[in-house]
Amino acid sequence: MPELRAAITFLATRLRSGWTVVALIAVALVAAWLPDLGLPFGNSDDGRILGLFGLQARNFWDLGPVDSYFGAVVEPYVNPVYDVAPRADPPPVAVRYAHHPPLQVLMAVVSTGLLGDSTAALRVPGLLMGAATVVFMASLLRSRDLAWGPILLAVAAMASTGFYYVYGRISVSFSLLVAVIAAVSWALSRTNLRGRDMLVVAGLAALAAMQSWIGIAAMVLVMLWLLVTSQGDGGETPLVDSRRGVGAAVTGPQRRLPVSWLSGRRGRLLVAVAAGAALGAGATALWMLHGAGVDDLASQVAIRTSNEVGGANGSLTFTFSEFLARQWRFVNEEMLVPVWLRVLLLPCLLAGLIDRRTRVATAITLSVAAAMTFGVQQGAWVHRLWNFPWLAPVTIGFAALADWIRLLFPRRWRPLPAVLAAVVIAGTLVAVVGGSTRQRYITDPADAGTVLEQVGDLSGSELAWSVPPVTSATWISYYLPMRVMRLDEDNLGDLDNSDVVVLRADRVPDFFPEGALRDPLAAHNDFLIISASRLLPH
Repeated sequence: MPELRAAITFLATRLRSGWTVVALIAVALVAAWLPDLGLPFGNSDDGRILGLFGLQARNFWDLGPVDSYFGAVVEPYVNPVYDVAPRADPPPVAVRYAHHPPLQVLMAVVSTGLLGDSTAALRVPGLLMGAATVVFMASLLRSRDLAWGPILLAVAAMASTGFYYVYGRISVSFSLLVAVIAAVSWALSRTNLRGRDMLVVAGLAALAAMQSWIGIAAMVLVMLWLLVTSQGDGGETPLVDSRRGVGAAVTGPQRRLPVSWLSGRRGRLLVAVAAGAALGAGATALWMLHGAGVDDLASQVAIRTSNEVGGANGSLTFTFSEFLARQWRFVNEEMLVPVWLRVLLLPCLLAGLIDRRTRVATAITLSVAAAMTFGVQQGAWVHRLWNFPWLAPVTIGFAALADWIRLLFPRRWRPLPAVLAAVVIAGTLVAVVGGSTRQRYITDPADAGTVLEQVGDLSGSELAWSVPPVTSATWISYYLPMRVMRLDEDNLGDLDNSDVVVLRADRVPDFFPEGALRDPLAAHNDFLIISASRLLPH
């Protein structure tokens, strides 16, 4: 009996642990994503990004590491930026895509190697990374000595947004940079820095530099943080007693340990971050230069930093006010950002920057998010995903703001606002998963992939054409072993009887002849595939 009582006590203690609740939030998020694990790739960011990773992984295993340029080859997809004529042989650079750090490509390669070439295998790495980001964020906030209540509300709020539900399963570009900041903060809190801590920090820094552009930028800011404070009075530990008032959190002195330059913890951690970031950035540079080359990368920079709708040399441009209006429209779509979080956006960011415990983490994540949106406006104009990193500083600030509010209440009344907030957050996730957000961004676009699965490989066809709003043709090339081009009235003459056309039945162009949609090769809900012969004169 004493053993049983001890086991029950231990279990109850574990269940009351904040880390247990964090794990349950991560598991709940994965459970919300699992029904879509085998969903076809379709006309969405999900299909565009994962379809590209699928082509890169497939070519890696089919061609081998060297001939696939270590996962950069995306054949049969041809990048439309190069304006290659139909049925013409594309230049090698047009069938390689190496414009982003390679970690996610490598993860796709490993996953398909272990699980086979399938949509489920390509989604598994993103699902795991999305769930892990919840843990990384909680670890960062706990390392800054915030109370568990605000931490759990903050990570649950992040996970409940439509933004995270839609994009957290695909690509959390801020995941590993959050993990690096957390690892550095935990290392700083230790009296004796261990070699294992240094290895963890260096390894995470290397992976962050291989994950995303903002990961590389963030490592520079982390190094700057460590450099500036190391040259000051040294070994600052960020901890402020979470039981003290709001004033202590905002203005209270931080505990510092005198150390000499490069001999203290911060100096050693600076070396670890610098070494890891250099290794990751070096591997990224080698992969990108080998797969794309300097000219192609320069062209991508010119496109992304322009204010032209179609990229560099586009015919339409947008003004800064139009850009801001479009970004706010993205925020207001469906429940990407719930109404209550829109109201709290500015207060959260201000709280994160004012609170001494969260100031550095908020500043780093906010800087890279703002650079992603405003520094490369063309990308943010085209893709909602480019605003996703704003969730990181908002979540950190949410925790700081929640901690302030908690301290304003007498201890016995603190559970009441926490429970109310938890109910709102849980209701938000239920509305996102069961409402129109999933339908608009996940399931409806996947109907296009269902059509392609029905039609098979279409042997004998050389070229597929897509009609807007069917775009981002990587997912079409993932299913059909052929190149995809955009169809409009000007290039009707380039059609061949063996070609196929992918379109929406409710968005038929005026130049299509009457009866063109009769007897399609395949159809599912709004999407269908027809033979190009239907559009040619008989």
